[in-house]
Amino acid sequence: MSKTKYSSKFKVKCVLEGLRYPDGIIPYCRQKGITDVSFYNWQKQLLSNADALFSKLPKSSLNRIEHLEKEIQRKDRIIAVVTEEALELKKKLTT
Repeated sequence: MSKTKYSSKFKVKCVLEGLRYPDGIIPYCRQKGITDVSFYNWQKQLLSNADALFSKLPKSSLNRIEHLEKEIQRKDRIIAVVTEEALELKKKLTT
């Protein structure tokens, strides 16, 4: 039995729509082609993590993210230089 992977955006949309669906959760799930168990699991996940939406990241986390972004940019530049050098060497070897 294969499990379908749903995006987080789809899950949030389904939970919010399902809670407003006038005929109830079960008919909504049938209409969307999802199980009610999935719906209730997604609802539980959404509610247990909702507070994270309204909390700010600590300054140390923001600094770490900024540092990692700069490190990625530095590595991208290095990869570009090494790739360019490899292409030049390849051209020299084939001529």
